[in-house]
Amino acid sequence: MELTSSSIVNGQIQKPHACRGKGGSDQAPQLTVRGLPPEAKFISIVSDDPDAMKPAGRVWVHWNVFDVPAQGELAVAAGQALAGDVGKTTGGGRGYEGMCPPDGVHTYRFAVFASREKLGVDTQVPWTIGDFEARYGGQVLARAQITGRF
Repeated sequence: MELTSSSIVNGQIQKPHACRGKGGSDQAPQLTVRGLPPEAKFISIVSDDPDAMKPAGRVWVHWNVFDVPAQGELAVAAGQALAGDVGKTTGGGRGYEGMCPPDGVHTYRFAVFASREKLGVDTQVPWTIGDFEARYGGQVLARAQITGRF
């Protein structure tokens, strides 16, 4: 399975995907998922910032969307709402929370997970990639990840 994004250019996440305080518009990035396993019916998206550990004391979750219907390929336009279960971010909101590093450049991770069945993830929890894999990894058929800096 492969994950690409036209919102990440030369390793840099483009400004519209940042928070308003950093000149962005909190717009979710464009994502394309190719090569889903034939038996995969759903994907989940988790985006986090492990560099937030120093200023915030934890990995910061920017986006959780679970059980998005998909087969073969999924193309998500920038800012597009997805037909899945939207989870919380570390900031307490729902949906995509743009990059807003308080202390310089951070590296942000975007991961997609393919599953045969709906996972029924608790959307009240801001899931990091590591926490999601620890809890649901056994139900995941395939995984892909990209990173970008902002």
